[in-house]
Amino acid sequence: MSLAKASIWTAGSTLIKIGAGLVVVKLLAVTFGPSGVGMAGNFRQLITVLGVLAGAGIFNGVTKYVAEYQQQPERLRPLLGTSVTLVLGFSTLLAILFLAAATPIANLLFGHDDYRDVVRARAFIQMGIAYANLCLAILKGYRDAIGNALAVIGGSLIGLAAFWLCLQLGGYVGALAGLALVPALLVIPAGIMLLRRTPLSLASLKPAWDRAIAGQLGKFTLMALMTAVTLPVAYIMMRNLLAAHYSWDDVGIWQGVSSISDAYLQFITASFTVYLLPTLSRLTDKAALAQEIVRSLKFVLPVVAGVSFCVWLLRDVAIWLLFSSEFTAMRDLFVWQLVGDVMKVGAYVFGYLVIAKAALRFYLLTEVSQFLLLTGFSHWLIPLYGAQGAAQAYMATYLVYFLLCCCVFIIYRRRA
Repeated sequence: MSLAKASIWTAGSTLIKIGAGLVVVKLLAVTFGPSGVGMAGNFRQLITVLGVLAGAGIFNGVTKYVAEYQQQPERLRPLLGTSVTLVLGFSTLLAILFLAAATPIANLLFGHDDYRDVVRARAFIQMGIAYANLCLAILKGYRDAIGNALAVIGGSLIGLAAFWLCLQLGGYVGALAGLALVPALLVIPAGIMLLRRTPLSLASLKPAWDRAIAGQLGKFTLMALMTAVTLPVAYIMMRNLLAAHYSWDDVGIWQGVSSISDAYLQFITASFTVYLLPTLSRLTDKAALAQEIVRSLKFVLPVVAGVSFCVWLLRDVAIWLLFSSEFTAMRDLFVWQLVGDVMKVGAYVFGYLVIAKAALRFYLLTEVSQFLLLTGFSHWLIPLYGAQGAAQAYMATYLVYFLLCCCVFIIYRRRA
């Protein structure tokens, strides 16, 4: 299946997922205003981080090795069993950690411990997210764009209904719990699709242990740990820095434009793990790998640039439709954010080559580079320009990072 065809199959599901996410943001914005959106930003960041760590960070590795071993049952079975064991172990450890440290975690995220019970609830909810992501990773390894799409559609609709119910019953505390439930409930349709659309059965997913496979997946665990302590921490630091110098309302303004970026970038990048990761994993010739990267960039960059330009033209409509009059200041942030989005997507194409080849040292270098760039630019620009400085720091980070990736790729290609 080509990148374009995979993109078509995933487009509908991604649009529904984006729509559900934007409805969630709209409900937050209308009900709680910029400060409510701003404080929820750190909690949503935590949800993203735990979604990776709860599964031991192995999901990209599972996709890679399922793509390689799907025709080799004797290697696929221990891979799946070991993956289930790692997910179970890591998610249990995280649950214990979050139950024990709920108060300091709440203080870090919100500046007070009023929402520590939400953090405790999150300790259990993350286990659902872990298994949902594992099911999706296996589907992606089989390059089943249709199954993946149906799971995402079902999960988005179920999650949106759960969020609305939590909001009605529990106010802001309920809304925070609902934010965590949205990705966790994806486990239901993802599990159904996995069992119905692949040759696997429940017996294939019984916990097992293979030391060699665990070692292979361990590289991806280290990658995930690095991811968890770099960019998410940098974004939390940015929000806290912006709140300290200005206010949580300013954080909400920047979080608003970031939410729009996250939404439409999902549409652009949805096909990366469905097509690009397994494709790059199967290729072994450096020349063929370089050719696939160039072909992907030629397809992705014009698309994301065009979509970004459309978003910029419709920015006032987006603010009116997705937020409220309290978020009007967002319009001045779009140009910086959208340029950064184009550079970010371009850089991520190179990043999937690193993941596909499990190049641990290069991956750690890329994560540290992004962290240092984002932290450095934000500490320079946020005190000067507030929310606009946050968007400028984002743009500067990914402009520099994309140029660095291009330079490294040119060297790699010349050595092919």
